[in-house]
Amino acid sequence: MTVHLLCGPDEVSREDALRELVAGARLPSDFADVNTSRFDATSYTPEAFRFACEAMPFLAECRVVICRGVAASLGAREARAAARRSTKGTADDEPSSGQVVARPAKGKRGASAPAAPAKTPEQALADYLPEIPGATLVLFVEDEAPASATALGNAFTRPGMVTRNFPIPEGAGLERWLRTRAQEFAGPGAPSSGAITADAARLLASYVGTDMRLASNEIRKLVTYAGPGRAVEARDVELLSPQTTATAKIWELSQAILDGQRSKAATRLAQLLDASDMRPEQVISSLRSAITQHLSVQELEQRGQPDATIARELRMQPFAVKMVRERASRLGERALIYLHRRTL
Repeated sequence: MTVHLLCGPDEVSREDALRELVAGARLPSDFADVNTSRFDATSYTPEAFRFACEAMPFLAECRVVICRGVAASLGAREARAAARRSTKGTADDEPSSGQVVARPAKGKRGASAPAAPAKTPEQALADYLPEIPGATLVLFVEDEAPASATALGNAFTRPGMVTRNFPIPEGAGLERWLRTRAQEFAGPGAPSSGAITADAARLLASYVGTDMRLASNEIRKLVTYAGPGRAVEARDVELLSPQTTATAKIWELSQAILDGQRSKAATRLAQLLDASDMRPEQVISSLRSAITQHLSVQELEQRGQPDATIARELRMQPFAVKMVRERASRLGERALIYLHRRTL
């Protein structure tokens, strides 16, 4: 067995890879739950993780341990601890919460040997990864890969570790992703030429943008509507995805306004009002929500929250958090507050 890191903002492909790896472990269906352990940022402790990894498989060839967001959580904790140390100095630092402390060993005549330096939870996990038993498959699922300069980032490059990155596809890559997804959903009943036409894939790609969960849901709906033996066509997308169209254009409109692209903003606004049922006050309300989102992301970032935490708190896609954070940083708080007031 090996340690896998599945990371990147394309959560749909990431979850597909996770399911394939779990299926490849061939756990008996009757004993799958007892041979599977799951951890997230709140439930992970070094002791519980080690116990799960070293437990013997029960009537199975291996065990599976799945960790979601654990690396990001430990990295953020270490970053906060480092910031505190740089502020207060390290001379009188106490071990941070969750820190693994090496106890002093007894020397001759009961004398205490010097204590080894305390390990942070991140360093403790990084050091333990090579020791994981061969009968355990460990799967880390993260929105972003740990930075290479960190203990975990370095650990995931060692032999026996497998890292797979799932970026958001764009342009022609997104269209290929949609065609592949449609083919998978259609199965044996797909036409020989493909389950979705090139025009339909191009049109749907322009609607869904970079929301891969939405893209997957729309593809499933369209393939179901087309039925066996017929490819999804552009007219199907136009018929069944009106809300997707409005959502995409609202997103494009808000981006254009905040980026100062007046011509593009005017075009998107005209398209929204002419080609959808949205009223002007609904458009303004949507813009206000987009600006509020930028202010919220900026506030959480100023508190030192990592992108993964911001995404969970605001129920946003991780890639969207990064885009919004960068734009909010460019604009500044005063400009965002001014724009927000203009929409009231």
